[in-house]
Order: sequence, then structure tokens, then C-alpha cells
Amino acid sequence: MRKPAKRPGPTDGELYRRGVAIGLVGVAAVALATGLRAGPVAKATSFFRRFATPQAAAAPAAAAPEREHLVAERISDELRKKGFHECFPHDPIGLGPYTPFKNVSMGRIAIPQVGGHTSGMGYDVLIQFHGHSPVRKTFVQVSRGTVYVGIDRGLGSGPYSDAFGKPDVFPALLKSIEAALKKHSGDSRAHIRHLALSAWSAGYGAVNEILKYGDDRIDAVVLLDGLHAAWNPAARSHDEGLSSLSSLPLGPTFRYAKRAASGEKLFVFTHSEVVPETYPSTRQTADLLLAELGVARTAISPGEERFGQTSTADQRGFHVWGFRGANEHAHCSHIPHIERVLHLLEDTWQTPAMDRSVPFTPAPVLGLPDGGSEPSVEAPAAAGSPLAAALGVEPERVELLPRSAPAEEPATPRENEVPSPPKPEAPELERPALEE
Repeated sequence: MRKPAKRPGPTDGELYRRGVAIGLVGVAAVALATGLRAGPVAKATSFFRRFATPQAAAAPAAAAPEREHLVAERISDELRKKGFHECFPHDPIGLGPYTPFKNVSMGRIAIPQVGGHTSGMGYDVLIQFHGHSPVRKTFVQVSRGTVYVGIDRGLGSGPYSDAFGKPDVFPALLKSIEAALKKHSGDSRAHIRHLALSAWSAGYGAVNEILKYGDDRIDAVVLLDGLHAAWNPAARSHDEGLSSLSSLPLGPTFRYAKRAASGEKLFVFTHSEVVPETYPSTRQTADLLLAELGVARTAISPGEERFGQTSTADQRGFHVWGFRGANEHAHCSHIPHIERVLHLLEDTWQTPAMDRSVPFTPAPVLGLPDGGSEPSVEAPAAAGSPLAAALGVEPERVELLPRSAPAEEPATPRENEVPSPPKPEAPELERPALEE
């Protein structure tokens, strides 16, 4: 009697498949035993697919490391008693870990003293139009390593539009910024890696003019309570809603916003409820922009915050944030929103960190002409030390003629009350003679 032929044992591949099958059963059993909630079929399929075969198993994408966000000083009751307020913010660290301001072709540049660039010497840069002195006070407190360029051209959007009316002006500015980066670093490879244009109030005139020439090197546009449409000349009155408005003069900015909504760029526009006397408000302009792009607002409760956020409209890289307040202080309260915006930019760009342990550069002296280099003076102690705390009020000593807050802060207008709004382009703190 012939013995039955000996069957060959399972191959390595069969053993692997059996092991996987047993493993899947085990995973399912554990999931059920621990009360794992079953999701949609697609999610379940995706979950088990990871265990199928070595070829199909995909390595998990490396998550970007979470970075702590620095928080800027808030206006405390104690600071208000000293005369500081939204339109005259305190200056706790001067230029902090940045170099003293140096000239560029227009305005001034502050560069991280140490670090803030990639191994290939790429720097992230933000150019601030209008109000660069108060914006700087928040910027240096929270920046991870972005280069700061400040430009002030006077009052109203006209001087900003005029300054960039020729197509060669902005490229010349970028060239001078890169020259400053090369000189500071001593490395000919230094260059602009990412670029943001930021404007408060009237500064939008420069941004809109620059965008006319379609420079694709601009990665982000930030407008802090500053973007004003025109009145539609065909409308019978200014009270016909969106039909009273015209976006024609803002075509470059609206087109850029559309690119951000499609995910190509970043665009952030904040607005208050200030009602100007002779031109459409930032709120009306925001409504017009959202209507043209087909993006809806979502209401947000501002809580007890005096100038808290009331709405948001977000689509990919496009963001419009609305805030309460219809007076001068409300308009100025948008200056520190650069903190939130900078966190968004630097997280998106993965901005290289600068060294914040260096000796801090003191506050710049006011009254120098636009673009003037800062005098060489002794730097204060690093922030956080007892000496730095003792010098907390030192920077404002050079800020001549500080405006004290009114004895009583202007109240938020009551319902149906017609406010007496300021002209956003010309808040008192932006007098050219008192600029840094």
C-alpha cells in the first residue's frame, strides 16, 4: 500500500497572509471589545487597508511639529492709567531680538540678529504699509523669525498708491531688501523665501497698486481694517446696499483674494464697524468682496470683549474677520491683530526660528526721516529679567508727545445711535513728524 504523498508546507507568503488574516481578526476583536465606534464603510475600508500587504502599507505622513506661539502684551488697567491705549500702545521690548532699523530703498528693515533663515539663507519677509511703528511693537513680541520692513508715506491712501505707481518701484524695493539681507548675514545666498504685504488703514493703497503688476512673489496679503471700495456712480444713493458700491478700483486686490480662496495664496482682511463720512466702510467692502467670491460669513459671539470678533468667513487661504466697534479706538484695535496673522503665516511657511536670547535692541528714536538708520545705543537686558521689567516704561521716553487716553474711553455706540467716526486714513498717531 502506497503512502500518500507528503504535502509541502505553507510557503512564506502563505504564512504571511495567514498571519495578516489572524491579525485582522484580532484587531477587529480588540476594537469591538474596547467599544471602538464603527465609522462609515469608506473609513473602515481605509483602516483595514493599511494591514493588507507590505506593498500597500503606506508610511504615515510626518506631522509638522507643533510650535508654541508667543503672546503679545495686552493693554492692562495699569497701562491705561499711564496713558496707553489702542491708538498709543505700550512698547515693552523695543526691537527685541531684531537689529536696529536700517535703510532700504523705501522705509526701513529690521532683521533677526541671529537665525531666522533656512540653511540655504532664505528669509521670510513682511512689509508693513502705514502704522509701522505701532504694528512693530506687537510684531517683535510674537514673531518666530520673520523679517520686518516698515513703510509710512503720510496720510490717506493716495500717497501710498502714488509711491508705487511705477512698475519698477516694487522690484527695486525687493532688491534692496535682499541686499540688506546679504549685508547682514555676510552670505551672498541670502534671499526672500516668502513675502507678505501687510497694511493697516490707508496702507492698502500701496498693496492694491503693487498687485496691479501681478508680482507672483507675493505669497500673502494682510489688510487690517483697511480696504475701501468706491461708490457706484450709477446708484441713485449710497443706501442701496451692495449695488451702491463698486469694486472696480480694487480689482487687483479682489483678484488676489480669489486666488487665495482657491488655495493658491493667503489673504486676510479684518474690518471694524467704523462708518466713514465720505466713502464706503471696510465692513461694506468686506460684504462686497464676500458676495463676489460667494463666501458666506459665520457669526461669532464677541462675548464681553469691547472690540471682540463678531464674524468669520474662511475658504482655504482666504479669511475675512469682522470685529465690533465703530470709533477711533476700534480702528486702532486692529493693529495687534498682526499677532494672529503672523502665527498663521509662520505656521504655513514653517518660518525658521531666530534666537530670542540675544541682547535686546532698544526702541527706535522717533522723528527720524522715513528710512533713517537708528543711532547706536546701549541695548537693554533681555526680556524676562528683573532689569527688563524695571525698564518696562523706558522705551516710551523717546516717544515724544505721547497722547494720553481720554479720561473715559469712548463707549461703543448704542443701538440706533449715529457715531461720530474718524477718517480711518488719518488717525492721530500717524503724524509723519512723530513716526519712528
